[in-house]
Amino acid sequence: MTTEQRYRMLADAVPQMVWVATPEGSVEYCNRRWVELTGMSPEAAQGAGWLAAIHPADAPHFARRWEDSVQSGEPFESECRVKQAIDGAYRWHLARAALARSEETGATSWYGAFTDIDDLKRAAEEMRGLERFVDSIVENIPDMVFVKDAENLRFVRVNRRAEEDLFGRPRHELIGRTDYDFSPREEAEAFIANDRTVLESGTLLDVPEEINHTPKGPRVMHTKKIPLLDGDGQPKYLLGIARDITRRKQAENEMREKNRLLEEAIRAERASYEALQRAQAQLVQSEKLAGLGQLVAGVAHEINNPLAFVTNNVVVLQRDFAQLKTVLELYQSTDAKLALAASQTLAEIRELAGRIDLPYIMENLLETLTRSREGLKRIQQIVKDLREFSRQEAVGEMQQAADLNAGIESTVNIIRGRARSRKVELELALVPLPGVTCHPAKINQVVMNLLSNAIDACADGGIVTVRTRSVDGGVELQVCDDGCGMPPAVREKIFDPFFTTKPQGQGTGLGLSISHGIIAEHGGKIRVDSAPGKGSKFVVFLPTALNQKAEVL
Repeated sequence: MTTEQRYRMLADAVPQMVWVATPEGSVEYCNRRWVELTGMSPEAAQGAGWLAAIHPADAPHFARRWEDSVQSGEPFESECRVKQAIDGAYRWHLARAALARSEETGATSWYGAFTDIDDLKRAAEEMRGLERFVDSIVENIPDMVFVKDAENLRFVRVNRRAEEDLFGRPRHELIGRTDYDFSPREEAEAFIANDRTVLESGTLLDVPEEINHTPKGPRVMHTKKIPLLDGDGQPKYLLGIARDITRRKQAENEMREKNRLLEEAIRAERASYEALQRAQAQLVQSEKLAGLGQLVAGVAHEINNPLAFVTNNVVVLQRDFAQLKTVLELYQSTDAKLALAASQTLAEIRELAGRIDLPYIMENLLETLTRSREGLKRIQQIVKDLREFSRQEAVGEMQQAADLNAGIESTVNIIRGRARSRKVELELALVPLPGVTCHPAKINQVVMNLLSNAIDACADGGIVTVRTRSVDGGVELQVCDDGCGMPPAVREKIFDPFFTTKPQGQGTGLGLSISHGIIAEHGGKIRVDSAPGKGSKFVVFLPTALNQKAEVL
């Protein structure tokens, strides 16, 4: 086997399209790969026939380059698209050739090969597209982006926003330089230290606030840094993203200062308001008790006059109707005679009696008048209870030997309607008591407050019991309910002014505080026993004679 035969076998074995041309550029040999890929026979490729396999758009340029190399003898290299026989598609190839002398024959020839670079070209184009896409994102992102090399921490890339706002100079002046070239030394050292931490740890570093001295002045930046690794997992670059939060921090500081001033103003106003409420509560309480007796006396006077008038009239109506009924019955007994003497008149009488339902009136009118008298008596009792609840003596000196049971009964009668609406039953267990030196109206108010709270604490069907008894040195009043009860934390605060467990708008939190003050004024004591789910019991002790200040137990 000759050397040429061996070379031809070798040429047929390689994956490239191999060819040989004369010094004048005329192709005289193509290997098997050329035939397989282009479908063109070696004979058809000889001379300049091989140009038929080149894409028409690439052939002129390719031919000129080839002619230049033939004329100059310089190595030939050019890219072109070659048509594939299998599907008629064109694929990019890199054609290279060099002029060489054969050691065996001494002849000079061009030796060349076509290498398929289509996949590389496509990958390169995709990479360029990806780079353009990434560049578009990096350049248009509203944050400042910079990249440093991992070895020397020199800038290798900055986006437009960093160029303009962070450094204030064109990027060609930034590339290849470090933070020491742009920032105060202490500040640059802090940046570099953070960079080294990121590269050594291999993790993200989030710096919520750091000061950067920029051409626009000191700015507060929120910066994040992360290492970019190479194929071996080693840090190659450092990526930084910074956001200017100066305005936000200024706004937050201004907001905090305004909130602080507002909170101080609110606290001052709340303190003034609470002090005013306490003063008003005490003043209103005194004025209310002072004026309630006068108001009730005036109302009672205004009501009693027409009430007495109406009551007397009802009594007269009862008496007169009884007599009128007797007369009507006598008239009815003459119906038989009237039918003979005046049948037309009797018919008219019977028609009128039927129209007004005379039998019903005769049967029920007297009972209606009786019920009306009972209602009037109830009104009289209500007026009496109101006068008892708010005695005019409350504005003067304490009464001697007042009967608390009478005031308690009047208060219960007043609030019983509220209890019925809440489906709560009121029970009294009162025993005879010795007289107590007190303001009856104020003690009645204490009873009213305790009863109101007890009713509110009960569910439907609940029971509130009021008991009295004599004890050493005075009397004791108990208001018990079977409601929800109170935990210790609530029980400790119930006598504090403005403390309430009721929803907003349903309680002022002053009732028990005022009640405590009233009991203290009378030298008494008030305590509460309560537990969640076991109801509550308020116990009030009043001395029979004026005693020391109250205690809360």
